Amino acid sequence: MKRRRFLHSSLLGSAMLPRIAGAAALAPLFGGCSRDRGVAGPRRRRVYVAGFSLAKSVDERLWLEFEQRVEQALPDHDLRLLIRGETGPEELMFGSLRRDRIQIAGGSFAGIATLVPEIALLSAPFLFDSEDEVDFVMDRYMLGAFRELFVAVGLQLLHWSEVGWVNLYGRQRLISPASARNRRVRASASIASQAFIREIGADTITMPFSEVLPSLQTGLIDAGVTSVTMYALSGIPREAPHYMLTRHTYDMGVLLANAKWYGTLTDSEREVYAIGLGGAEHARRTARDSVAALLRELPRQGVQIHDPTPAERAAWRDAAWPSHRKLIHQIGGQAQRIYDTLLEGREAFRRSRIAPPATAA
Repeated sequence: MKRRRFLHSSLLGSAMLPRIAGAAALAPLFGGCSRDRGVAGPRRRRVYVAGFSLAKSVDERLWLEFEQRVEQALPDHDLRLLIRGETGPEELMFGSLRRDRIQIAGGSFAGIATLVPEIALLSAPFLFDSEDEVDFVMDRYMLGAFRELFVAVGLQLLHWSEVGWVNLYGRQRLISPASARNRRVRASASIASQAFIREIGADTITMPFSEVLPSLQTGLIDAGVTSVTMYALSGIPREAPHYMLTRHTYDMGVLLANAKWYGTLTDSEREVYAIGLGGAEHARRTARDSVAALLRELPRQGVQIHDPTPAERAAWRDAAWPSHRKLIHQIGGQAQRIYDTLLEGREAFRRSRIAPPATAA
């Protein structure tokens, strides 16, 4: 088995991270997409792959599978994984991707929104009601629309990555927008996350995820929003044991390549990278199975899971819906066209689920 070759932050030293994150410092470390020139064996094309994953998480497993699949299919490609955030915050990571310091990167909608602001619309609250609807709209309507926007900034969108539903957690149960009003609720860096919390009348507290646990412990925040995976693996359940399955956002990410580098690949090489995570469907199913397992485990950790009734979820949706128009105005650019295309996709999905009337015998 190939020896793992992560460039871990422990090897680089935490004090080095801010310096290597800059594009100028990444150049001597990575050297772009280089070729090894060993005394024995053929030259191998070195490819740097960056992202963020927790140890022993499903994300880490998918990245390791990605490395294995690509190198088995393309023996002359030498992948180097930087999947512990060694390249710095996502904004810097994607900047390095555009400059070909790294060649492949996976990250969040919030991180890439600095380059393609319209992607923030995909995190607007209550766009989707089911995973089937997510898959239909994102694959058939949004993938093509966003590929055009990414190409314009020098990036190639390979496919979406999977996170899952975002829900509300709290130190106490929050069953309605009225129960969240004036409470201190943590939002992520996503403007859609902030818009949701504002619309339900809570006091929006924006902070990095690393500050959530101490903020719950000191009472700086009462609640927050996050995915099942981040909630379950971060220690939050100890301080906020109520998890409300509002399913107000379906969180995803992006798998991107540097467009110029991608253009140097042959068609067969592109196919390998496109299915490096086992294909979009495999990655999607693997992530969803992992989320389902974590959700089943939460009650054993003392978590009280609250699944809103249709009427309760409708109250959350009605309170949050005005944020859509505000987000379109705030984002600008192609936001209105993207939103219209998204609604077109939703309508097409819902029409496809209406059974045709039975014909007379």
